[in-house]
Amino acid sequence: MKKNPKQIVAIFALVLIVILIIAFVISAFTAGPGEAGNRFMVLLYCIVAIPILAWLLLFCINKMQKRPTMEEFFPEQEKNTEEDN
Repeated sequence: MKKNPKQIVAIFALVLIVILIIAFVISAFTAGPGEAGNRFMVLLYCIVAIPILAWLLLFCINKMQKRPTMEEFFPEQEKNTEEDN
């Protein structure tokens, strides 16, 4: 079955998030008192950053393939300066 780039990026991001959550749980049991805070913050940052980076990658892929984005579906309404006067 052929997968498109969106599916590949989504599956890769989900696998990374699951691995990081498992590492988060393992770290809770194995980290020493001095290093637990740093590990948790790094893992939490990565868990939040992966979906953002995946979205940016998909956005760039869509732009390179010249597909429409949400910005083009909802263009800013032109302001008529004559009505303001």
